[in-house]
Amino acid sequence: MFVPWSIGARAVGFVHRDRVRSLGRVSPAFTRAGGSLHLAGADAAARSRALAEAVDRLGAIGALRAPLGEPYPVLDRATLEPLATIDRVAVPWFGLLARGVHLNGYVRTANGPQLWIARRAAGKRTFAGHLDNIVAGGQAHGYGARQTLVKECAEEAGIPAELADRAVPVGSIGYLQQDDASLKVDLLACFDLELPAGFVPRPIDGEVEAFELWPCDAVAASLRGSDPWKPNCALVALDFLLRWGRLDGELDAAVRHDLWCALRGG
Repeated sequence: MFVPWSIGARAVGFVHRDRVRSLGRVSPAFTRAGGSLHLAGADAAARSRALAEAVDRLGAIGALRAPLGEPYPVLDRATLEPLATIDRVAVPWFGLLARGVHLNGYVRTANGPQLWIARRAAGKRTFAGHLDNIVAGGQAHGYGARQTLVKECAEEAGIPAELADRAVPVGSIGYLQQDDASLKVDLLACFDLELPAGFVPRPIDGEVEAFELWPCDAVAASLRGSDPWKPNCALVALDFLLRWGRLDGELDAAVRHDLWCALRGG
């Protein structure tokens, strides 16, 4: 269903077979051989220009939304080395590995941790009004995970840098998600941040409608029920509940282990 594509001998992404013809029409830089697509370009700058032209032309024929102006790295899937850049809007279209950061902001109480949950703004282009982690964002070209986290904390929730710097890395979650003919190949760096009891996050950049502080039992009930969660954020919240033992009373050890392995790719 998806045709792999590479830069030289280095695998980077997947294009749906129904899109291969459109890509060939708009970009002579892509050639097909041996069941794979290959992008030409002597260096990262040349490859980036070729991809930018392809994105613009795909947009002109209605195959892509307008560029967002956010450059994302085209990563070697094996080494994570950046080989070019591409606009964020095109990352799933080309089935590229994308990295992001997700934060569990919690408050410690006598009854266990409580999680700050964000509700996405009604005007968001994707998953409007859905539940979300307190902070989450994609890792743009030139940014590390910690840099991205601190930036997104300030922009999305008004968390100052000196507080965001206390966040503890707790591992990563990887997943594949097909959306029609697009493929999300995401690797999420997850962090926990203990917040002071008196701290209240504030929507800053308009991406979040409101923040609510939930007991873990309420988070678990929400994940089990029909509340609309942004899918990858639900995975991060589930991971938190598992790590903090908040599902021990309702799921036996074997089920918890299977969930953990599914989240962590084990």
